[in-house]
Amino acid sequence: MPDKILIIDDEDELLLALARYFKRLGISVHTATSALEGWRHIDETMYDLVISDLAMPGMSGLELLEKVRAVDHLTPFIVMTGVGTIETAVEAIKHGAYHYIAKPFKTQELELLARRAIEHGKLHRKLASVSQQSATDHPSEMILGTNRSVKEVMHTIAKISQSTASVLIQGETGTGKSMFARHIHESSERRPQPFYTIDCGALTENLLESELFGHVKGAFTGAICAKRGLLEEAQGGTIFLDEIGELTLSTQVKLLRAIQELEIKPVGGNKPVKIDVRFISATSRDLNIEIKEQRFRKDLYFRLTVIPLKLPPLRERKEDLLLFINYFVHKLGARYCKRITEIAPCALTVLMESPWRGNIRELENVLERAVLLANGPTITVDTLFSQPEERFENEEDRTPVPLKDAVELAEKQAIRQALLIAAGNRTKAAQYLGIGRRTLYDKMDAYSMNE
Repeated sequence: MPDKILIIDDEDELLLALARYFKRLGISVHTATSALEGWRHIDETMYDLVISDLAMPGMSGLELLEKVRAVDHLTPFIVMTGVGTIETAVEAIKHGAYHYIAKPFKTQELELLARRAIEHGKLHRKLASVSQQSATDHPSEMILGTNRSVKEVMHTIAKISQSTASVLIQGETGTGKSMFARHIHESSERRPQPFYTIDCGALTENLLESELFGHVKGAFTGAICAKRGLLEEAQGGTIFLDEIGELTLSTQVKLLRAIQELEIKPVGGNKPVKIDVRFISATSRDLNIEIKEQRFRKDLYFRLTVIPLKLPPLRERKEDLLLFINYFVHKLGARYCKRITEIAPCALTVLMESPWRGNIRELENVLERAVLLANGPTITVDTLFSQPEERFENEEDRTPVPLKDAVELAEKQAIRQALLIAAGNRTKAAQYLGIGRRTLYDKMDAYSMNE
């Protein structure tokens, strides 16, 4: 999609010449002959750059800049000024202008300045979106494992990452769908471009459509100025629609059109805007049931599900539990400046046998509490759950385990955990466990853990 600029000047000949010049460069140009007319354009459309003369009848360029900065601090603003008003141009920079250029000037000079300003604006929009991008953890740290189903998902991702095909990730709440979505984006050629997440179940219909498609001034109560939607902001990047099954049927129709036509219309607006984004969606609902109950459109489902991915719940990938426990203990220990070096065998047994109905998210929550409450370097069973009854929700339904088997399981898990923390160094692992190295070797032999 071409960059979009607005040029404002009361000199018709200069305005026409600049418009022609920038259009030949492939840039979309809008023009205005007064600051007031320019403000109306800004109210209706988001621009990548505004170029405005300072000295104009009525509202001045400086007054326009102040109005723009009151509602938008990211769009770059270049002022054009005569030789006698350089001081005013400097004042404009203090009020948030990107730069100024003195008349008369060469169009090539303005072009260079404009290109720098546009890139500056794009960079700062990306920086402003960091809080939405969940960049505190690299996703690959969270999705590695030995579970067969997860490996199949990763194999599929490797094959489709360079395409633009829509992906639907299905799985229970807390299984890491957002991590996999980000991994798909970061494995693709779109990695340098934005990755935006929208929780479809967290916003009202009007607010959600405004976030997706943008809106014009006055489109609804509180829309005091135009706003660019994330589908437009994410040009060249990826949109992750979390909990897609929560969309209303009305919004589903608009989203379907956006995917089919690769264009959107801001809420309350009539001008279509071309988009270039990859769609990744996720849901904890069974969309086939939603379709049968006529709560989800079949045509939208097919558009979203070019590539379907199914994530297993944590209870079906117990072989990866130790990897997650080790990851979270180290991560949370570093966050809270606590050196956790071991987990008591009984605590580890509880962790390994808990049902984890909240999946990875619940596991992280439990371990965060345990790390915070630990009195020393050891996580004990008393720190894992705020209430004893949380350990097993259906304790009376559990089959009793012989004491010998329980001890063996606890010892095996404790040894595995110690080896993980010690990065495979058996001498250090023995020290963590509080036993001699020979005792560790004997136990590993007895439990066939040397294979």
